[in-house]
Amino acid sequence: MQFLVVEDDPVMQILTPRMLHTLGYAARLATNGSDAIDACLSEPPDVVLMDVQMPLMDGLEATRELRRLQHAGDLPPFPIIVLSAYHAPSERAACFDAGADGFVTKPLMLAKLATEIHRVMTRSRRSTRVLVGGREAM
Repeated sequence: MQFLVVEDDPVMQILTPRMLHTLGYAARLATNGSDAIDACLSEPPDVVLMDVQMPLMDGLEATRELRRLQHAGDLPPFPIIVLSAYHAPSERAACFDAGADGFVTKPLMLAKLATEIHRVMTRSRRSTRVLVGGREAM
């Protein structure tokens, strides 16, 4: 499974991919929302981990644009999990309103990240199931 980590902080650019590697995932990096869109268009990831506060294009704007591209059929569907230092319920709600599937607060901890990835991926797999002849088909 390939993750795209969208993060402008140099420490998090090292830490997040290492955490993903520890969990058994591959990761590539984009440093802002605009680069994230380009990276997704050139090679769609399986999951995006999106920071919120970034230069050029913030994570909420990038999430909205990725969802627009998916809706238009220019990108395949994939989950977006926000990584944010914001803790207020209104800030969290803004991330989900922009189209995020998951949310993990910073400072990033391996257990929190693993739990949210599992929750989002389980939910994503359930939503792609199709009923064929009254039975579930994948």
